Amino acid sequence: NIAHDLRTPLTRLRNRLASIEFDHGGERSEAVTGLLAEADDLLATFNALLRIAQIEAGNRRSGFADSDLVTILGDVCEFYEPLAAEKGQSVEVALPGHCPGVFDRDLLFQAFANLLDNAIKYAPRGGRIEVRLQAGAREACVSISDNGPGIPAAEHDKVFQRFYRVEASRSGHPGNGLGLSLVQAVINLHGGSVQLGD
Repeated sequence: NIAHDLRTPLTRLRNRLASIEFDHGGERSEAVTGLLAEADDLLATFNALLRIAQIEAGNRRSGFADSDLVTILGDVCEFYEPLAAEKGQSVEVALPGHCPGVFDRDLLFQAFANLLDNAIKYAPRGGRIEVRLQAGAREACVSISDNGPGIPAAEHDKVFQRFYRVEASRSGHPGNGLGLSLVQAVINLHGGSVQLGD
């Protein structure tokens, strides 16, 4: 409720800032541009909170339809391939021919995108990332791994809490600590679970 109530005035603030970003001479105000970026970050945080709350309440089942995990993962990998290439990272993808099921394609795309984005962000330049899918008759296991520093075992449970960020990532990487909360909510909605490993 708080996120929903605050989103409206934040949106108004952002729109008013956008209306004064350029002065009468058409010059951009760097101060206003910076404020717009801050407002966009805040709105993204509130939207993520609302999305997590809706998912956890089970209000997102309307998006479930026949789909294929192989297609979803393939699309995520294709989307992030240029970002990995910029860092000289190799992305090894091992997917079976198909893995059909009833999924919310958009939510799963977002969840897998969050994980792959993290892998690219935290793996070193020239690093290695693997995306694998093992499909059984009634269940599937998706594994996204990288050769980055990883998450200390003592913090494995904490990183799924909203707004929690591993201390080492606070200074070097932007974020709001909601990505893994969203991943867990989406996977739980699909009857699955998330496990962290070394």
